[in-house]
Amino acid sequence: MRIASVLACALVVGCSASGVSSFDPDGGAGGDGSSDTGPSPFKDGSAPDTGAGGGAPLIYAHTDTELYTMDPKSMAVTLVGTFSDGTSTLGNVTDLAVNAAGEVWVNTAGSIFRAAVPSAPGPVQLTKVTDITLKTSQKFYALGFTLAGTLGPDEKLVAGDNLGELYAVESNGTTTALGNFGTDAQGNRYELSGDVMFFAVNGLPRGLATLRSCKGTTCVGTNDVLAEINVTAMQAAYTSKTPGNMRKSFLGTGTGVGKLFGIGAWNDSVYAFSRNGTNPAELVQIGANGVGKVLQSFPQITAGWSGAGVTTSASVTILPN
Repeated sequence: MRIASVLACALVVGCSASGVSSFDPDGGAGGDGSSDTGPSPFKDGSAPDTGAGGGAPLIYAHTDTELYTMDPKSMAVTLVGTFSDGTSTLGNVTDLAVNAAGEVWVNTAGSIFRAAVPSAPGPVQLTKVTDITLKTSQKFYALGFTLAGTLGPDEKLVAGDNLGELYAVESNGTTTALGNFGTDAQGNRYELSGDVMFFAVNGLPRGLATLRSCKGTTCVGTNDVLAEINVTAMQAAYTSKTPGNMRKSFLGTGTGVGKLFGIGAWNDSVYAFSRNGTNPAELVQIGANGVGKVLQSFPQITAGWSGAGVTTSASVTILPN
């Protein structure tokens, strides 16, 4: 079913889960639970529901300038507010990541920020954590937290750039190249269409990414494929400092939808957010067969979605054990 406007209902979420960010374990998003001026993304003022206990986690999505929430049970999408870092030079927010504690982090093409999600709809204040060390013409568009113990003892941010390569981002902004996603049968490289995410299956770290085939500067923009990230290869690349192939396998042969710039997941589905300039912004559900189904269309979001994220503690069953 397509819904032509953003649903203005509140999302009710619950308890927090343990987890430590490798950036600032004392900082995080969240309100104090005292506001009665509007719907709150918090149940008790502490932190969003991670979904680790089986409940639906809060999935975040965003445009270049605004943060939204999505409830994977009701499919309700709600505007939270506009990003602000207190300056006029923020630039577009290109992606979002949520750690195990439910803290929201975002990035622009070259900087990492911690987001304070308000307890009632209003501005989303950003605090810069670090600038990312960039190569010439490099810009970062994808962002996700790995689970604690995957790349070091704490959770670590992994970012994807405009060349389709993954990098681990340290707290001081330095990066470690992890690798790319290989090539298709014609020798065309696979690049990130828009996003990465990490979670656990039976206690083991797993990851997903949306990819597209590219030849030169021309990329397939109508049929992104959902792929499992090779976490073992990612760990080896981080330790050896030798980039590897980050693609483990594909889920199906294509979603049938292009430019999926943000992903979040809960249980047996991935929820992807599209940025196709010829169509309205869309919310797409992807199952284990890798095929996408459009759930909602948002014609008022004219520039499309820019990114999405869900806590690393979310219960995700779309990948086999």
